[in-house]
Amino acid sequence: MPNPGGKNGYGDKSTPSDEELEAALRRYAAQNLAQEVRIANLKSDLNYSIRRTKLKELNRKFNIPRIRKPPALEVARQAVIDKVQLDVSQQNGPNYFKTLLQQEGLMNPRDTIRRIMVEHFPLGFDNRFPGKKKSTIPRTALNSNGPFHEVSSDGHEKLGKQALDMGDIGLPIYGYKDKWSDTIPFMKFVPNSRTAAAIGHLFLDFIESTGAIPIQMTMDKGSEIGWQYAIQDAFRSTFAPDIDPEIYPVCRLIKSVHNTIIEAFWRWLKEKMGLNLKAIILVGKTERIFSPDVEFHLPLFYWIFVPLLQAQLDEFCLWWNQHRVRTQKDKNMPSGHVPSDAFDHPQNFGGLDCRIPVPQAAVDDMRKMITEEIGPRDAHLSWFNPEFGQLAEAIYTQIGEPALSLETAWDVFQNMLKPMAEVIEL
Repeated sequence: MPNPGGKNGYGDKSTPSDEELEAALRRYAAQNLAQEVRIANLKSDLNYSIRRTKLKELNRKFNIPRIRKPPALEVARQAVIDKVQLDVSQQNGPNYFKTLLQQEGLMNPRDTIRRIMVEHFPLGFDNRFPGKKKSTIPRTALNSNGPFHEVSSDGHEKLGKQALDMGDIGLPIYGYKDKWSDTIPFMKFVPNSRTAAAIGHLFLDFIESTGAIPIQMTMDKGSEIGWQYAIQDAFRSTFAPDIDPEIYPVCRLIKSVHNTIIEAFWRWLKEKMGLNLKAIILVGKTERIFSPDVEFHLPLFYWIFVPLLQAQLDEFCLWWNQHRVRTQKDKNMPSGHVPSDAFDHPQNFGGLDCRIPVPQAAVDDMRKMITEEIGPRDAHLSWFNPEFGQLAEAIYTQIGEPALSLETAWDVFQNMLKPMAEVIEL
């Protein structure tokens, strides 16, 4: 035989496992990437080179959802209705729900979603008519070299104590946004977004989650950034000592109104999710379920609501990272892209991966050090004490562990009041 070894001129091909391939293909489908991009990403992510025919074969093999084979109309109708019904403020359009449904494997054309929304929720289109709202934040040209070249951080108080006016209930949010890719790598509800200790521990959570720090942190000139600044400075000087701080600052402190990378994002959060969450929370006030005068009402509210609200925030961040940004032909950074795709594959968008890796051991050492200075993480980022958490778990089990969602949260709250009051009075 002319080729007794059975090897062709292309050498051995390393084929990923079915689990790896399916996970990657489902992720690309959720991002609604073009076929050419999926092929390029398979090469980049899994070192697996294929062509269109093989990609189609794999999509069929793993039953990857496709926009050209949408679910039955009645399935799509019910899925859209279920999502739009949760949008109490009616601020979100078809593109928003299209991307949300993609995360659940339901690939529906935008026109189909729009027709369903026009049929069942016509008033929302009038609310969103162009010209109803105008941005007050001036737009300027932005520049960055790649993901984690510059990350902006900020707190959001639209669900804080003053906004809710429900006694001591406050649900501030603190988040981080990557300038170049437009991704939200980390965002959390926190008990207090205005203390340096809380944000210092949260910044370490951010580093643990991403495994890296950016070249530059951009922050407001608030009192909460002290430890965050110190941690960023210490880690960058340790793990990237060759970067000249005169050319690439460790941190940049600016006025809140100029921190537009993340300040402009808060409007999206408010309109897409914040108004809905606020309306759900205020049910406890309007229907006189929650009483600020009863001591255990506050920790019980947090025990029930914070995990549910954080799940909604995580879902919103996933939508944001998977949605397609509008095209701006004169933009110096990616546009018309999916943020998470640009973040994961900067080389495909002319960017450099600027992440500065930080070992977990270094994060642990820093956590230990600041704990000695300002106290443990739980003292600043816990919503209630451990004893109350154990009591709430026991009461929840006692009432039969009913289904817990934002739609049932206040019902569960009411069902837990009497048995909890009896235990506390003892």
